[in-house]
Amino acid sequence: MPVAMPDLANFSLHKIIYDVDFDDVPVPGLCAAFYRCPDGDRILSVGIYMSDGVELFRAWGYVDEAHCSYHAVSCADGSLDGPHIGCPDVEVLTEDETVVGIAVSTRDREYFIPLPRGVLR
Repeated sequence: MPVAMPDLANFSLHKIIYDVDFDDVPVPGLCAAFYRCPDGDRILSVGIYMSDGVELFRAWGYVDEAHCSYHAVSCADGSLDGPHIGCPDVEVLTEDETVVGIAVSTRDREYFIPLPRGVLR
């Protein structure tokens, strides 16, 4: 049976993080909204990562586990690449020590996501 994306209708906003970091490298303008929902004796969490209000990817799993259960990447045509098992593989892209975007790899391909020019630092 295919894995379905979590239906956020039953989730509550837990927190929002701005300038999210990967491997201790903050990504200017990358925002993550985390939602939670009880699931029996456990709590399911969904993180939605966005830039300029556009969803780039999401990852979900249980808060008592160290890693994501699944992730999916939003494609330019509005479709989703995923769900894929585990956490997304995210690489921070830099030029001359300036963060210019991120690369998100899935089982099927790699997505290069540039940062909007207004947020580059």
